[in-house]
Amino acid sequence: MRIGKYEINGGILAPMAGYTDIAFRELCIEHGAALTVTEMVSVRGIVHGNAATNVLMRLGEKERPSCVQLFGNDPDDFARAAEKTECDIIDINMGCPMPKIVKNGDGAALMNDPENAGNIVRALKKATDRPITVKTRLGYRMDEVTAAELIESVANAGAAAVAVHGRFAEQRYAGSSDIECIRKLAERAPLPIIVNGDMTDINAAQPFAAVMIGRAALKDPSVFDGKPSNPFAVARRHVELLKKYFDERYVVFQARKFFVHYFSGVRCGKQIRAAVNDAQSSSEILKALDFYERSRL
Repeated sequence: MRIGKYEINGGILAPMAGYTDIAFRELCIEHGAALTVTEMVSVRGIVHGNAATNVLMRLGEKERPSCVQLFGNDPDDFARAAEKTECDIIDINMGCPMPKIVKNGDGAALMNDPENAGNIVRALKKATDRPITVKTRLGYRMDEVTAAELIESVANAGAAAVAVHGRFAEQRYAGSSDIECIRKLAERAPLPIIVNGDMTDINAAQPFAAVMIGRAALKDPSVFDGKPSNPFAVARRHVELLKKYFDERYVVFQARKFFVHYFSGVRCGKQIRAAVNDAQSSSEILKALDFYERSRL
């Protein structure tokens, strides 16, 4: 598919708060991801110079094209944030279902206000010539499919593509993603539709423009290239990338989160996770990986 002038040949890594930092995005690119998206970043934080936003928006040399996901609800804030955002593509979060986001009118709350959703895209189009994409859901309330209204509004405002997660905001992440419903939306949408939610196969694009993969990549980043991977090698490389960009405390914290996924169902998986939970440094984590990998031989 094309997003503006950028051609995307392959799967897209979904933005996931707390997970898709610069290290994990680079890891997924090494395993074949064609496009990665940052964790969502508050436009208000950008406008007011919040230091944490600079960390979230840090981009790697391999992210070409690069994509930053923004969230908020004020079109003027989005326009001002765009001036301080250096990336190739800007994505807007219109699907996050978490109460702390929705209560402020951000994320999935915009599904209840398609007019403002369009105004946000329109404000960004005036502020920058970069392509604008949107990530949303089937609808806000269970079994009320309203995504078509939002899609039409943002398309008329100039959005280049929309990624649709096949659940309703009220579901959060329970139940199953309704891919058939996204298929029906895609067939009559006025712009390219990217399918998201429970996706594990980047070749399942038809009739969608592309496949966006989230939680399946947490378990195995090689979901993007389909090549068999060794969880020990993946974990070791991930630690190396975390060390490249972050301090030791963050490295250990992230390793604890990710190793739950990497070693689920793996022999010695419980022991590895326990060792990482006890570790206080990246060197201790790497020693544990070496020890348990040798014990499997």
